Amino acid sequence: MTSGVGAVVAALFALLVLAKKKKNLPDWILFFWFIVFSAHLFCGLGRSAYPSIKTFEVFVMSIGFLHGPFFLLYTKSFTRKSLGWPDSLHFLPFVIFLVCGFFIQNDFQIRWQIIVLIPKIISLAAYPAYVYHQQAKRVAYWENNHSDSTLLALRWIKMIALLFLLSIGVGVIRLTVELATGVAYFELWDVLRYVLLLTAMGFFGLQYGMMYQPEYIPGTVREEGMYKHSPLKPDEIEKYAHIIQHYIQDKEPFLDPNFSLTALSEATGIRKHHLSQIISSKMNTSFYNLINSKRVAYALGKLKREDITNLTFEGLGYESGFNTKSSFYYNFKKVTGKTPMQYVKEISGS
Repeated sequence: MTSGVGAVVAALFALLVLAKKKKNLPDWILFFWFIVFSAHLFCGLGRSAYPSIKTFEVFVMSIGFLHGPFFLLYTKSFTRKSLGWPDSLHFLPFVIFLVCGFFIQNDFQIRWQIIVLIPKIISLAAYPAYVYHQQAKRVAYWENNHSDSTLLALRWIKMIALLFLLSIGVGVIRLTVELATGVAYFELWDVLRYVLLLTAMGFFGLQYGMMYQPEYIPGTVREEGMYKHSPLKPDEIEKYAHIIQHYIQDKEPFLDPNFSLTALSEATGIRKHHLSQIISSKMNTSFYNLINSKRVAYALGKLKREDITNLTFEGLGYESGFNTKSSFYYNFKKVTGKTPMQYVKEISGS
């Protein structure tokens, strides 16, 4: 029953992605990944119901090699306009073990399961570990160069990577228990962890991962020690800091949801590298936090000045420069320590 429910849930998530009007590359990868999850759980159900049908057994043993590559390509799709043929090589282990599985004789079946299991565990652990490492760099880059909700999507991918690693840990525990007791716990352990992982992917993927168009991220910039040999003098840093502050205060460029470090550089005539140095060392913040704190301040001003009964929080967020409701709520609570609703109740005295 758990396997069947999980398969249906995965199929429903795939349909939700498919229903999106303007689908981009991450959407299509997420769609096919949900289909793989559904097929994985359906095959597990079929293997339990019809153990004599070899097809179910072969697919259950080999389809696990697809999750790591799909996760990697999904994260890559956020930073690339397209994927090349070398990316398809990640699916080669699945093809090899799938084809070989149909030619394995019954008397060699147990040893073949062990042969498949070891590289599958390595695959399921290595891909999310690599993704987590890379996402940490991407988050650092985006925080210092952009102000939109992309940062939240990049952070949720890190969370999914951790959940993947936790899922693998549970799987290893399940395997250890099986070897110790001689009892198979596929339905109780594997299906449950797949369903929980799938639910988390669906929730965060639909909430964050599909709310913006992907934008190419150049090579990661290393922050540590990058300003050690900067040509800027203290008086120049002070001068540029005033220019930045006055420009943001007077022109309110943060009301543009796509405002970026590049746009600030073009408007002020200050090089991007120098902007990053000044915002980091002089203002003690990141570009993302600087711009979004200004957006929250703008929203707070409107809440205090205007009739709050005629405002919707979502509309207020968009008007303040946020491009998603979730980004507005996240940054509002980060700055004020309260949700917009809690803040309004506090200032209205109710």
